Amino acid sequence: MSDVPFHSVPDDWLDAGLAAGDEWRSIQSALAADNQTVLTELFRDHPEEGFDYWAHFPGDDARDPVSGARFYYHAHDPAEWTSNEHGHFHLFVADEDEPGFTHVVAVSMDSQGRAQRLFTTNGWVTGETVRPAAALLAQLPNGFEINRARPSWLVGRWLTALVALLMPQIRDLLEARDRALTTDSGNWPDPEVLADRDRHVLSECSLDMDAVLATWSRRLVDMQAQLISPPG
Repeated sequence: MSDVPFHSVPDDWLDAGLAAGDEWRSIQSALAADNQTVLTELFRDHPEEGFDYWAHFPGDDARDPVSGARFYYHAHDPAEWTSNEHGHFHLFVADEDEPGFTHVVAVSMDSQGRAQRLFTTNGWVTGETVRPAAALLAQLPNGFEINRARPSWLVGRWLTALVALLMPQIRDLLEARDRALTTDSGNWPDPEVLADRDRHVLSECSLDMDAVLATWSRRLVDMQAQLISPPG
């Protein structure tokens, strides 16, 4: 699910994704120049000794005071790693009409600090207010904006750009999540699924960021060619 179906991407998503590509690459280059990753940057002030696996980091979540978007990360105990998974970010947007928050997507990270998988979770996993995919997509990507100094301004910007780059994938995952939460008679959400503690993940896909960025770059080249091509 790394390819971007541009024919079905709204103009505002397209504009945001093209702009986000430059920012995301700049952040990646800055981190690489210091032999760092987004994870070492996130935990730069956190001592390894006594590391609290599975706890939220930061403990009170990182919440943007303007957009209301938030994120936290939790790392897995290395003894429990699967597929080289170090841990994952959980990303949320604010509910515009009600207090609370809604989970957008989780980003699985490998031990080298690379995003490798996206997934959505059942409502009980994060304690979110579950809302339909259409309502969430109407808020995105602008509704997920993290711009604060702590725990890391760079990580907040990296995640903000990531969401803009991955809107087509996020759309597919949220729509698949909604299907998993729909009863056979068409009612949504299905209370039995929401209460099922054996169902953690409702949709997922693998992620190849090099392929994602290459597809966005091709789209930019195509757009530039269209601008300079003579009519006819």
